[in-house]
Amino acid sequence: MDICKIFFILFILINNIMPGNSPLFKRRLNRLKKSRGRGTPRVPRKYKGEKPEHHSDLFTDENPKGTVHGLRFRSRDEAKKSVKRLRSLYKNKKITFAHMRQIGLTMEQRSRFHAHPTKGIKEGNKVWKEFNKSFKKKK
Repeated sequence: MDICKIFFILFILINNIMPGNSPLFKRRLNRLKKSRGRGTPRVPRKYKGEKPEHHSDLFTDENPKGTVHGLRFRSRDEAKKSVKRLRSLYKNKKITFAHMRQIGLTMEQRSRFHAHPTKGIKEGNKVWKEFNKSFKKKK
């Protein structure tokens, strides 16, 4: 007999006899059910009825031609180099103004909400913040 079935039968019996013990057995049963499926590979969902060009995925680069690689915020110096590179790409008309602004905001947000911020990342965030602030109209 499968161990899950045994626990399930025990769970039903004890639940009927002593209702106070049910949360413990529920947790154990759930753990067993979860551990059973660990060996099976994950099957990604298909996009039902959608053409690939009409859906967007977080980790899919829809337009690799317009992607800007090598921008960093790990330290103040790296962030400054990245800002300089971004400005030169705009100046040479490799990217649009809107794209430059969007990249700047993205880099600021990534550095601001980093999972493990270091002192260097905080300094890099200040550089990206100044870059984005430079586009705001002065009163």
